[in-house]
Amino acid sequence: EEGDGGLVFDAWDFGGQAKYHTSHSPYLSARCLTVLVFRPVDDEEQYLSGEKVMLDFVTMWLRMLHVHVPCASVVLVCTRWCSPPEGVALEEHQARVCALCEEVNKGVAIELERLNELTRSELGHLLAQEEEVGRSVAVEEQSIRERNMETQRRLAASFAGKFKCENRDAHRIQSEDAEAHDLKNLKAIRIQLQQRLRVITAERKR
Repeated sequence: EEGDGGLVFDAWDFGGQAKYHTSHSPYLSARCLTVLVFRPVDDEEQYLSGEKVMLDFVTMWLRMLHVHVPCASVVLVCTRWCSPPEGVALEEHQARVCALCEEVNKGVAIELERLNELTRSELGHLLAQEEEVGRSVAVEEQSIRERNMETQRRLAASFAGKFKCENRDAHRIQSEDAEAHDLKNLKAIRIQLQQRLRVITAERKR
């Protein structure tokens, strides 16, 4: 019981049929233990190969879990350990089930490595995009400062000798205000770029 050092948990039994797949994702989280259950035989009581089990069942579920819960805890369970097809001895049946599970384990290791490599590739792409956005913003900031400095030089050349010192100071302040306005606009652009980057990241995760 809760409070006595025990563990309280809920068990959810999801249907494996395709029409139920869209209803699973809201219940998946990193705090869940996902148990993938598969049979060693098909509907006609013929033994399945490890490749068939991976293709028709395990791979699809591993990829769905990777999308929604990249760090999911998963246990694979093969059923019918004590229920051989008709005409097959129990010892032979269990040996074939063990061989099937070994094949599936090898297939899972290959699929997990592929998913990990895909994740590393996606992260590298997103980091490259973020660096490119940072470089673009830095270039734009430098361009704004250079344009403002050029504006100040032109103003100083045009009005030199025509106004008093206080008037020149006023033009300098006006130019600084323009620069501040440009930098404020640039900050808004940077925020928009960062928001777009987050949208791209979310879309890739889906």
